[in-house]
Amino acid sequence: MSQIKLPRSMFIRMFTSFTLVFICILLALSYILYVNFQKIGVNLVSGANANALSQISYSSTYLNEASKTFAISLLTNYRVQSVMYNANNDYKDIQEALVDVSKLKDANQFVHSVYVFNGTSNQFYSTWLQSSNTKDSFFDQGLVSIIDEKKQVARGKFYPILRKIPVFISADGKDIDSNQKISVLTYIFYEYEDAADRVKGAIIVNVKVDYLKALIQSLSTGGKNQGSTWILDEKGQPILGNMDQLSAEEKSAVLKPIQENGSNTYFTTTIQGKKNLITYVTSEALNWKFIHIVPYSIIFHDMERLGWITLAFCLGVLIPGIFIVFYVSKKLYSPIRGLVGKVSALPRLPSSSVENKDDIGYLSDVIAMAIQQNEVSIGDKKTAFFSRRLEFLRRLISQSFDEDSIDLQSRLDQYQIRLLADKRHFAVIFMIDRYEQFIRTYSAADQDLFRYAIGNVAEEIASRFTNNCAVDLGDEVVFILEASDESYEKQLRDISLIIAELQNWIQSNLKLSMTGVIGYSVKQLQDISISYQEAVQFSKYRFIFGQGSIISSDELKHMKTDDFRPPLQLEKTFDELLVYGKYEEAIQAYEQIVAYLNHYSYDIVISYLYYLAFNIYKRIKEIELNGSTTFNIQYSTFVRMISKMETIGEINAEFHVLIRQIAESMVDSKVNRNQQIVSKVIGIIEANYMDKSLCQDSIALLLNLSKYHLGKIFRNVHGKAIAEWLMDYRLSIAAELITKPNTNVAEILDLIGWENQNYFYKMFKTKYGVTTSEYKLRNTTSENKVHDNGYPS
Repeated sequence: MSQIKLPRSMFIRMFTSFTLVFICILLALSYILYVNFQKIGVNLVSGANANALSQISYSSTYLNEASKTFAISLLTNYRVQSVMYNANNDYKDIQEALVDVSKLKDANQFVHSVYVFNGTSNQFYSTWLQSSNTKDSFFDQGLVSIIDEKKQVARGKFYPILRKIPVFISADGKDIDSNQKISVLTYIFYEYEDAADRVKGAIIVNVKVDYLKALIQSLSTGGKNQGSTWILDEKGQPILGNMDQLSAEEKSAVLKPIQENGSNTYFTTTIQGKKNLITYVTSEALNWKFIHIVPYSIIFHDMERLGWITLAFCLGVLIPGIFIVFYVSKKLYSPIRGLVGKVSALPRLPSSSVENKDDIGYLSDVIAMAIQQNEVSIGDKKTAFFSRRLEFLRRLISQSFDEDSIDLQSRLDQYQIRLLADKRHFAVIFMIDRYEQFIRTYSAADQDLFRYAIGNVAEEIASRFTNNCAVDLGDEVVFILEASDESYEKQLRDISLIIAELQNWIQSNLKLSMTGVIGYSVKQLQDISISYQEAVQFSKYRFIFGQGSIISSDELKHMKTDDFRPPLQLEKTFDELLVYGKYEEAIQAYEQIVAYLNHYSYDIVISYLYYLAFNIYKRIKEIELNGSTTFNIQYSTFVRMISKMETIGEINAEFHVLIRQIAESMVDSKVNRNQQIVSKVIGIIEANYMDKSLCQDSIALLLNLSKYHLGKIFRNVHGKAIAEWLMDYRLSIAAELITKPNTNVAEILDLIGWENQNYFYKMFKTKYGVTTSEYKLRNTTSENKVHDNGYPS
């Protein structure tokens, strides 16, 4: 058979995948290196800038202290003090004081100029431009405004103010060009104020900003901190640096992190569309912020060159790497190609099955088909094996084998059953309780799984003690256990412990109840069917011992086996109580009958319960024939229902329901019968009230009842005696007759059957509250009146 030609797409996928992985690794390494180089570069630059800013901070602090010392030295000069505070100073004193100030200024190169202000005479003395002038005509009116309004100054405080002062005068030495100015840091120091809270005298020192700029420039190192440097005072106002070129958002982007963090650090931000590195330090002495801003393009000028070098290196590695990947892919694909060639030569698949598939897809199909065929083959063999094994075990249990022990042992070994044919064995039946409910709740497949689980767990538990085997018979599980050399009683206890453990497991995991029944042991395994049949007979006694019990020959040895004598007296008592509708007493009588049956065999107990049910049915039929009541009870239905019960407790519950139903029907029948008797009594009274001999005795005679029983029934229904009812009825008739004209009492008494006239008058007044004459007078116009006794007149 010619080989099937397949595309080499698997090789292409392998080569492409390896190449992509290799490229991704190179790119990732390049990116990691570049990012780390950037990070290292930023750290180096920020560190260098931070060191430079720290030196600038130190120098600024020194400059501030030197300016303060300079101002104090002037303040302590007696000539300067005289010029600063005296109201009238002669020209010589002023010149001497200015000479002293100029000498000190010249000795300190950072000082640009010095002013002495006399608040008493409002006079300024200066080493710059004008030596002396009044406050109103002083050339530096910005300073005058600061002193007058006391802006940014306070008594005893020494704090720099960044501002600009004129630097150029006209040719005649008088006019000042206000457009030509120089930036200075002005320190104003004064100690006293007059009564109007005005400055009494002050020393003003102007420090050269260019000096500070030169200092910053001298501390720049190697160009790494190229960019711009700002100095901000504690209020965030610039002392050095031009912030006007920034927008409000850019200022906020720079200053906000500095104000929030406060410590010395660095961060990045975007200014005018370019990324910049911001490094800043804070002076603890001055609380100034020294900020350095350098664009990333300057920092990473060399880094970009390094990035291109790295990229070139990666490209140089990529080309030989692709050749290596090609070689590795070819080597890895070679065995796959060879395997495809070998498989395609086999008569496994038609050529059409590999269309539009690559070599891996083809191999997958071939292997999947082989596995499937192998699984089907193995599954069929296992299914057939277990089916034959189960059939063998079922035949072993259901009938005795004629084979000798050697042949039987050979069959056991063939089916991998771990039992010894020549040993004693027990048959144990596991019955699922409430089986009718069980088969209604679960499908046939689920029922098989439950029985399999019971047998499997039973084998696992019992395997700790002896050889065993579980057999599923369809509605119960039979368990074969190999007997030990212990005594029979000891073996029964051990088997009972195994069953109890199994029952607990089933209750916890399967939520079912199970009864275990232990048959007698047999000498050889081939007779195990005898033990099973005995266990089947024992299993009937679940009816007596209840669900979840463990039944063995020891449990049954106390059962009575002599002739059964029915409890005739209990039957009679039960029947009478049932007829009279006494439910509680009838239940007690039934329980006594059940207790009497408790020690008899199953067949006797169930037969007698059927007999008792038949007697009850026969009795209610007799009652129905008398016509006094009707019962909706079917004997066949009741017997069929109790025949499905597994325990006598369940049957007792049904008998209780039956007894309650009969008792309630009997009580209802009795009430109806009494109502009928009372109605007959009233009918007799209404028809025969004029008969003087009418009484309870004569009425009882007519109804063929005892006068005492009749009186009790009537009183229970109407709450009064028959004689009272008869008297009330005769009085109501008399009241009606009295209202008619031309009637007298004697005639009325004769008409209603009343004998004693005086007793009549007494009872009439008692009933109506008036005499017969008064009654007649009140009711002569009333006809057909309904009296209060309820009888129509």
